Amino acid sequence: MKGPIVDRNPDDLTDPVAIDIVGRMGVLDPDQCIKLIESTPIGRIGFWADGGPLVLPVNFALFEGSVIFRTLEGQKLAAASDGQTVCFEVDHWDASDRSGWSVVLTGVAREVTDWAEQEQLENIGLVPWAREKWRPMWVRIDPTEISGRVLR
Repeated sequence: MKGPIVDRNPDDLTDPVAIDIVGRMGVLDPDQCIKLIESTPIGRIGFWADGGPLVLPVNFALFEGSVIFRTLEGQKLAAASDGQTVCFEVDHWDASDRSGWSVVLTGVAREVTDWAEQEQLENIGLVPWAREKWRPMWVRIDPTEISGRVLR
């Protein structure tokens, strides 16, 4: 059953729902997407676990065009060890002017096991924010696709 139809004004910035998507939505090119990914330290990795989709936040860095993050043994590492195709999303939203952007990167996750590559990653300065337990393992997402949208 549908709820009541409500007239909304897409130019009313106090209306939390109405946005003129057609006139304000734009597509970002891959270079713009990379710049936006580099502008924020937190993203979300989406993968398959325990029979369903799961999305978890991680702090990350870009290294040689790939998303890199540290982790413990667990679901994220298991997804990487299985070589899953995952998605990685970063975004920003400004509620005051109702603008924002979202970038989604799709690629294959893999655990970094090569000692030389691990040494390179140790030198990029990525420190896990969740420090209760040190996250000694590295996961790398090598992108196969990147897309983004901006709401002006």
